[in-house]
Amino acid sequence: MNSKTIIQDLKNDELFVIRVATFLAFFLPFIMAPKIWFSNRLFPLIPFFERMPVPDLIGDIVLIAIFFSTFLMFLFIPKWKFGLPVVIIYIYWALIDQNRIQPFYFEIVFVVFSLIMFSNDPKRAKQCILLIFVGTYFWSGIHKWNSQFFEIWSNGLSRRIPFVPEVHRKLFTYSVPFLEASFGILLIFSKTRKWAIWLITFMHIMILITFIIGNFGYLVFPLTLFNIFTLFYLFYKKPFSSKLLFRLNHPKSLIVFFLSIVFPILNFFGYYDHLLSFSYFSAKPKYCRLHFKVEQDLSRLPMNIKQNIRQQEGQYYIDFNEWSAKTINVMVYPEKRVYQKLQDHINKYLDGPNSYLEFY
Repeated sequence: MNSKTIIQDLKNDELFVIRVATFLAFFLPFIMAPKIWFSNRLFPLIPFFERMPVPDLIGDIVLIAIFFSTFLMFLFIPKWKFGLPVVIIYIYWALIDQNRIQPFYFEIVFVVFSLIMFSNDPKRAKQCILLIFVGTYFWSGIHKWNSQFFEIWSNGLSRRIPFVPEVHRKLFTYSVPFLEASFGILLIFSKTRKWAIWLITFMHIMILITFIIGNFGYLVFPLTLFNIFTLFYLFYKKPFSSKLLFRLNHPKSLIVFFLSIVFPILNFFGYYDHLLSFSYFSAKPKYCRLHFKVEQDLSRLPMNIKQNIRQQEGQYYIDFNEWSAKTINVMVYPEKRVYQKLQDHINKYLDGPNSYLEFY
């Protein structure tokens, strides 16, 4: 295939722009938080399986080079031989360190997976991408229906808009889960999709403004802008039948349907991770501190751990999120098994079990 043929194909390929957007949405957080991708670092790796082979520094650099070179090739030549290494390397990265399963990484890989499976069938690819968005917003809303979210949200509104009557603040608080879940539902139908896209855009603008004011959360920006751009570019003016969305007569589209729509149900029974079930800002994922029972034992810890110890009311503890943010620039993956492995990592320096976990 010569360069003229490739250029002509790209002119007729509406998904080329989306492939470029996926690359940027992954690459920008990557360069904003590069430390998470290296195995030799101060924050420990949390593998999903024990005794997995872990690359050294040279191996990390080689993997990163292969990942982005094949990703770039996939933009111009959307074949499985270039796209599949992107998915496989990311899965390997996530298996040797669960903290790499962040929404701004794995959601983009979901989209890449969809583009790989149907590189020659744009309608099927768009079906899978829309299923991902429907699942993201629907489940993100549903997971917010819990007492912790209502309490946190109510307290936040009381501080920010105390002049609004309490009954109105409470009414809005309890409507948030239904509003966001409804955005996912409205995306399904052709007649309501434009409304959904504008509502999602407005919601994301409010979230980004909040992040800017609070001076945090910048890693989320590329994914947020990707979602808005993709919805407008692929689905705002271009018709896409709701009947086609759930036409699951192809095994590959079934995979995306289960990942985006079905598997998140298992989260309610404790069988599926919070972030993988699109439980975002829902207060369901619990964060964790590690408390120490005996102060004298802390001298045994390495300096890179010791410098993260905090003291409050005579209690010595490490906040895993603070430690993670300082060393690898992302929040710790919020699952109990991850916290327990971090506790095991610290306990090996202590004289017997001298710590306990506090969830918040």
